[in-house]
Amino acid sequence: MFRRAAKRSGMADRNARPTLPIVVSIVWGALLIPGLLGAALSVMFFDAPGSIENPMAWANALIVVSFLCLCIVAIASSWIVWAWKKRAPSRFWKASAIALAGLPLLPVVYVAIALSAEVFGAFASGQSWGVHSTVIHPARSGPSPRPNK
Repeated sequence: MFRRAAKRSGMADRNARPTLPIVVSIVWGALLIPGLLGAALSVMFFDAPGSIENPMAWANALIVVSFLCLCIVAIASSWIVWAWKKRAPSRFWKASAIALAGLPLLPVVYVAIALSAEVFGAFASGQSWGVHSTVIHPARSGPSPRPNK
């Protein structure tokens, strides 16, 4: 009886455990290390001559760096929302907590879409499915293979 009354009054939300912030902290905290590596290597987008003026190089570098930043934002904001939810429980906090926890998925979705578009573009262009269309083939007029004994 007390649980139903507490649930209706929002008291159950005030005593809730921080499950989502803990999961977000573990998952995105573990992915901070590859994110740091990606951010450190993102300067390689500008290795080619003239790539500093290429807007796609800047966009891709910023997307790689944004993953690291969004991981940190997701961890911090999930704890902030959990603390605010304890003071004033409502459905808004649940939806905002899930949305903020999923922020680092934005660059991941972009990369997945970009890779899919690249594969589809290669498939539609008729390019070979090998390593690359400029794969060096062995010479046809070389020595013949050794006969089996």
